[in-house]
Amino acid sequence: MEDIPNASATTADSSEDTITRESLYEQAWSTPMTKIAERYGVSSSYLARIFTNLNIPRPSVGYWAKVAAGKRKTPPALPDAQPGALVAWSRNGAPEQISRSLPKAPVKVRGKPADRLALLPRRHPLLIDIEEHFKKAHETDEGYLRPSKRSMADLIVSRSGVSHAVDFANQLYLALMKKSLAVALSDPTTHMGRESVDHREKASNRYVHPALWQPQRPTVTYVGTVVFGLSIYEISEYVHVKRPDKKYIRMTSLPVNKRRSDFPDGWMMSADMPSGRLCLQAYSPYYGVEWVQRWIEDKPGDLVGKIPSIIKSLIAEAPLLAAKVEIQRVRSEQERQRHKLEMEEWRRKEDEKRRLKAIQDSRDRLESVIQTWVKVNSIRVFFEDIAQKAERLESGERQAVLDRLAKAKDLIGDFDALKHFEGWDPSEL
Repeated sequence: MEDIPNASATTADSSEDTITRESLYEQAWSTPMTKIAERYGVSSSYLARIFTNLNIPRPSVGYWAKVAAGKRKTPPALPDAQPGALVAWSRNGAPEQISRSLPKAPVKVRGKPADRLALLPRRHPLLIDIEEHFKKAHETDEGYLRPSKRSMADLIVSRSGVSHAVDFANQLYLALMKKSLAVALSDPTTHMGRESVDHREKASNRYVHPALWQPQRPTVTYVGTVVFGLSIYEISEYVHVKRPDKKYIRMTSLPVNKRRSDFPDGWMMSADMPSGRLCLQAYSPYYGVEWVQRWIEDKPGDLVGKIPSIIKSLIAEAPLLAAKVEIQRVRSEQERQRHKLEMEEWRRKEDEKRRLKAIQDSRDRLESVIQTWVKVNSIRVFFEDIAQKAERLESGERQAVLDRLAKAKDLIGDFDALKHFEGWDPSEL
């Protein structure tokens, strides 16, 4: 058995916020799980769930005893990360690292189904302990649950429908995994959209208050590199209800003697109440690309039997959705180029407007300088005329006129036109 890394290496590893699948895989086959768990300060059971979430094979029970006896076996290869699957363990709030690629038509995966089946967990990683969040969830007036946690699988159900919805989601997700189709929360950097959910079984113009829970990120499955959004929700029925204690209760669930109307005219209150039947809504999460398909249970439980046909339909639709995404990408690029040209033309016109305005402003300032010059010259001629005529007066009277003339010049101030002209800044034409 190989020794665990030295103290300095251990300290360095335990301080990392993100540990890659490759690093965990190498540690798992060189060090017992209990030692690795101690290194990162977690329990071995918690670490085992991390390995399951990252699809990392780990030694079976008794492996290290065989190693000690000199019977080391070649470890299985680390499976490739599927698009959208986690590729690292993010600790202490570190950003998640997700495998990603551009959407394109899927290719057929060849391999032994038994090998892929052997890697399947009993519970899909997205659904581990999810019931605990639903147990603590707030309940709407109509009976739908609103968990406080938003970063989890897209399930919209009532309290009585949680078990049924989680069981169906688990069977669906594992069936997709069996076909090498990864299921995960969407990559936050791709800004995938989520199709809104109308829980009513039949379309109606009646207003529905938007009180349903919404996930922080869509739940998606990757068919090759094509992404489909997945929402599982409990459909509702429009039925007669009463509302004691601010909660709607189906009239049929009340004792017979309490089913009568509380209103004099016999009017009955109605509301959309969870029916116990599920709907799977698959949709396009790509911006500007519309595609939605729904599968609804006729009776609780019969949607499980449709899983093979659902997967077959998604695989068949993947090339078509990829083509739609490409068409939208080309259209968006054309729109971007058109907008770019429009912005360039707008900037050119704005520059021309600024240039013409600068010329007009310069002309206005020059005219102001000229008008100042005209005024200065008229004042100068006026003062010179007074000085000439003052010379013809008697000395006493002449001095009085010259004194008044000096005060007038002081009042007018500097009337040198050259100084005004030097202050004019001609713009470049």
